[in-house]
Amino acid sequence: MGRPKAIFILHATVVVFGFTGVLGKLIELPAVPLVFWRTLIGALGLHAWMLARGRKGGIPKKLFIPVALTGALVALHWVTFFAAIKASTVSLALAVMATAPFFVAFIEPVVRRKRLDVKEVFLGVVAVFGLWWMYRVDVSAGWGMALALISSFCAALFGTLNSLWSQSASSLSVSRLELAVACGLIGLWMAATGGWTEAWPSHGDWLWLLLLGLVATSLAFALTVEVMRVLSPFTVAMAINLEPIYAIGLALLVFGGEEVMPPGFYGGAAVLILSVFLDVLLKKRRSKGAQTKGVTPSSPA
Repeated sequence: MGRPKAIFILHATVVVFGFTGVLGKLIELPAVPLVFWRTLIGALGLHAWMLARGRKGGIPKKLFIPVALTGALVALHWVTFFAAIKASTVSLALAVMATAPFFVAFIEPVVRRKRLDVKEVFLGVVAVFGLWWMYRVDVSAGWGMALALISSFCAALFGTLNSLWSQSASSLSVSRLELAVACGLIGLWMAATGGWTEAWPSHGDWLWLLLLGLVATSLAFALTVEVMRVLSPFTVAMAINLEPIYAIGLALLVFGGEEVMPPGFYGGAAVLILSVFLDVLLKKRRSKGAQTKGVTPSSPA
């Protein structure tokens, strides 16, 4: 795969990731059963992809339980994410998800046992300012913001953990196990709470669920892993940070006036997303500095 083709596939994949929120709103199922079907279809899709590509990708025994427990975080992340969308708007939920780097700034030093980065904390404060600006514009969206913040924290935590697991195991294998565990836990939860009564998709939901599980989960993640073999982590990170922008644009295109927010919302969202881009640029500069000195950077760009 050449670099131009890899860049095209990467941005197409990020657009697909951005379409996740739109699909979540189109699906009539509540958040919990929606995530059950997404994780089930996604795990099966990844398994089929790995078989087709001839990749066994086992997980070391010592990592099996930690990776499986991380699957619980994945389940909570997606349940709160789709609940946030259904409680507010796609635009708001995706914009708030951009706070993940703020949480990573505090989580990574604990997980990787390194010093707290003052610059990352500062950028996190800038992101929180953008979040406050958005909330101040529309206080009624507080519940949706709270759910999206929980989802963002879970994403930051399992993302940091996955960066450790992927050093000893295939990223596809890790994701497949996490999706399978998330599916199993949600299935048990629904059995214990009587949630199966509302867990069966309507005929109209099946198409969206298949697109969500196969295209926006299995295929999108598998393609991201493929292009990372050609492109630098910095290029991939910058493209993925465009997801909220693509998602807001797609939501406006699909839902029209329902997704239009007050002007102040977009000001706060712009500040929040800008902090994410600055964070990636900071990591890029740090990586270059470390290479110049002949040392390995403490964290990937």
